[in-house]
Amino acid sequence: MFNELVFTRESPTKADAYVGGGAYLPRNVVWPRSADGQPLTHLISFPGTWFSDALVDEDFWLSIFIPYLQGEVGHYRKLRALNGVSEAVVVGYSRSSEERNEAPNKIIDCRKVQLSLNPDSDDDENLASKLDGIDAWLQAPISSSGGRRRVSIYGGDLDASLPNNKGILSDGMGYLFLDDDFLAKKGTGCGSFFLQLG
Repeated sequence: MFNELVFTRESPTKADAYVGGGAYLPRNVVWPRSADGQPLTHLISFPGTWFSDALVDEDFWLSIFIPYLQGEVGHYRKLRALNGVSEAVVVGYSRSSEERNEAPNKIIDCRKVQLSLNPDSDDDENLASKLDGIDAWLQAPISSSGGRRRVSIYGGDLDASLPNNKGILSDGMGYLFLDDDFLAKKGTGCGSFFLQLG
């Protein structure tokens, strides 16, 4: 069994993980930018409770921001792991009541992501979108100073949920790494995100 991420076409409620749209970053958190100073695109946000039971009474969230231009493929190169880093930014924060979306290249649609206990066995060839479970790499294993892999996202699942923005991760796999002590590293030091293409 494993915890599968199910990407829906439903609108999220306040408590739901979601893909696309904006992020509820507090005003005192600077919107993440690329190496050349351009605002990054919000990809996905997760409630902190997915990663730690200690956050059950907190409104802590984790969001992934990526370089992105719809219909282009140049961002794939920027998301690959080079010396343990990519141009994606992972931010941990206390959720604000106001949504922000400062990226010029937005993913307009916003869709709910839910966890579902999949009864199938998990192994190193299971390329499903999942929380934790067994590492399944499309290429060589990734090691990161940003901790261990906690989420895998299959690009085809994004395409099904966001048909107006197909190809965000191609048919590859995105991997979210979180520092084991991510709660003590709020802001941009809590994790990293990488893309592998088949």
